Amino acid sequence: MADDFTTPLTVEQMYGDWGIEWEDAVAMADLSLDPRPRTSMYDAFGALGVGEGGYVLDIGGRDAAQALELAERFGCRVLSVDPVQANIDLGSQAIADHEHGHLVDNELGSINDIPAPHNVFDAVFSRDMIGHVEDLEGALAECRRVLRPGGAMVIHDVFATPLLEPKEAARLSADLAQVPERLDSELFERTVEAAGFTIDVIDRVASEWLEHLLESEDGEKRLLRAARLNRERDRFVEQMGVVPYRVVLGNTLWTIYRMIGKLEDRVYVIRA
Repeated sequence: MADDFTTPLTVEQMYGDWGIEWEDAVAMADLSLDPRPRTSMYDAFGALGVGEGGYVLDIGGRDAAQALELAERFGCRVLSVDPVQANIDLGSQAIADHEHGHLVDNELGSINDIPAPHNVFDAVFSRDMIGHVEDLEGALAECRRVLRPGGAMVIHDVFATPLLEPKEAARLSADLAQVPERLDSELFERTVEAAGFTIDVIDRVASEWLEHLLESEDGEKRLLRAARLNRERDRFVEQMGVVPYRVVLGNTLWTIYRMIGKLEDRVYVIRA
């Protein structure tokens, strides 16, 4: 089977009789595979059974949007922790304006220094932030410290596949404050186990969330955006500055690579 995909095709194979028309083959690829939305991560959390009376840590909570979603869906109390003051300021405003804001607090802190006492949380929720963590084993140990015995973490992150070239990985990591080693799923799993957790679930979401987004919303512009940013780099750097240019292009490529299989979204449920 491997040779079917690695042996170069001949001109005769490419342009000859396939036994299927081009239009029919393309039509097959254009059919939806019924992808799950990004909110399926909340389904994984819901399976933990944490509801009213529960206490949850949203680590790397950014503007508290996820914490507010957890509170609204499950009725639990949530502490949203983020290391960036601008995110705390945005989160405080969002909490004040939200119907379920009375269930949510936010504080400045990091996954390696969580502002909470021992054994207080029923669960930890972490979406798309582990990639920024230098000391992952220490971070997971800190999460164990604040979890009650038997508590669980629901973790989403993005990992490299064999299709991602080393130069692509290096460029993305540099432009998006990504720790290069965090792209390695096998290293992540070994670190989880070394920190005293067991892995209950590995959900290889792959491109599903993005497929759902593209099928439900019009105006996908990422390919156009990447083309323009690459073609007229000097113009955009002059207009927006080097750092915004790098982050916008890096984030655009990050999404494209997830769409075409160079990167893979995964959701883990791990238990202390």
